[in-house]
Amino acid sequence: MVKQRISLRDIDIAINGKIVGGVEELSATKNREMYPAGEGGTHKTVEIVEGFETIEGTLTRAFLDVELINELCPDTSVLPEFTLSGSVNNGKTPGRTIQILGVKFAGFELSDLAKDSEYSKTSLPFNATGLKLL
Repeated sequence: MVKQRISLRDIDIAINGKIVGGVEELSATKNREMYPAGEGGTHKTVEIVEGFETIEGTLTRAFLDVELINELCPDTSVLPEFTLSGSVNNGKTPGRTIQILGVKFAGFELSDLAKDSEYSKTSLPFNATGLKLL
């Protein structure tokens, strides 16, 4: 398995291209499975093949514009899939912008946020489908 660690600060949360909130800090790991591929009918490995890619992480101190989310996605209590974008803090490409695509929270609903603050002070775990360096 190949792992790539990602650390971002001051991240925008966007749904359908509209910014609906932000996050102070993000930490994530992109995992890519590697497995051996053999010749037909034998157990001899001839190459190592890349498998599925997963992205798992945590958002710290997120805030959301619940009214705007309700306008964009009426009749839903679950936060829809969204995109995160921010500047890379570490690694080989500091300062570049990264987008994390297809982000979803497990077990988080908009009603979990305080009515008056629209702000989550807890860490929120997420999964994502991909990322793009800009």
